[in-house]
Amino acid sequence: MAAATALAAAAERPTENALTRLTIDIAGHFTFSGYAMAGWEYHDTANPSNEFKVNKIILMANVKIIKGWNAFLMFDAKGATLHEYWTSYSVRPWFNVKLGQFKTPFTIENPISPSRLELITQTSLATNYMIIGASPTMMPGSAGRDLGLTIYGTAWDGRVSYDLALMNGEGRNKSDRNSFKDIAARLTLRPVKQVSVSISGIHGRGHLDDPATVPTLRGVDDKGNFRRQRLAVGATVDVPHFNARAEYMWGRDGRGEGDVSRAAYVTAAATDIATAGLDFVAGYDHLEPMGSATVNRWQAGVQYWFYPRCRLQLAYTNTHTRNATPLATESAILTQLQVAF
Repeated sequence: MAAATALAAAAERPTENALTRLTIDIAGHFTFSGYAMAGWEYHDTANPSNEFKVNKIILMANVKIIKGWNAFLMFDAKGATLHEYWTSYSVRPWFNVKLGQFKTPFTIENPISPSRLELITQTSLATNYMIIGASPTMMPGSAGRDLGLTIYGTAWDGRVSYDLALMNGEGRNKSDRNSFKDIAARLTLRPVKQVSVSISGIHGRGHLDDPATVPTLRGVDDKGNFRRQRLAVGATVDVPHFNARAEYMWGRDGRGEGDVSRAAYVTAAATDIATAGLDFVAGYDHLEPMGSATVNRWQAGVQYWFYPRCRLQLAYTNTHTRNATPLATESAILTQLQVAF
């Protein structure tokens, strides 16, 4: 009886081992990650002047279907909406294809995850207006994302990288409302490892259901479509204990000479000050939006990375709006805790 039991157990082991290997193999194709940001803010012109806020709760899943073929999903738990869903295939490092909803390849800053951006306000006023969705003419509420197809890659040991995309031009989770497609392109050169220069642009058509919502916009056709263009030129520097990023942006909506917006920003960080993980960060934004008042914002603060991708942040901001009636100036104190896995 004992011998029979041993033989039966031995016969079962290959099946159990095969099942275990299959389970491990399937699990190895899935990667889950996420991050959350929350904090307390004080704004001297707001009512109420201070509040606790949950800024983001992001969950992500990546599936490795086969070698070189991936699928990705990003869900915003706070807003209960899908941010990204796409699939990509890598032919060579210099030639990759992505299809779905993803960040438009415009500016240096837009593709960077908020979990890596230095300031609590995250993207600059320039990027926020030109691509994120603050402008009523540029995919409102898009979070810098759109539906489309892109090819991208890097070559010559990372010294050259490019993106070339064909996008709807409507933004996140929206159907296209005209037959035109936006062309977005970005080229980045790295003459040395520590320095990069980038140029990116968008050429396409926007759409307004009611042109009266942007009364200063000219060149809108009888279907509510108008010409939309964006250009950004910038550079980054990343050396031991210091990194900086700067960009100048230009945009035109419509056909009038007055339908032009201009913006620029500089963000810098002195890293590992006094102790590992402690950074001093600062930034300046300048925005001249079409048909509106000019805005300048200064920021300075500190952040402490107490665990990989986890940090505490404290910052002071001062925002000054010119040509406004009455003249607008706001000071704010921002705090934030970021946790990630």
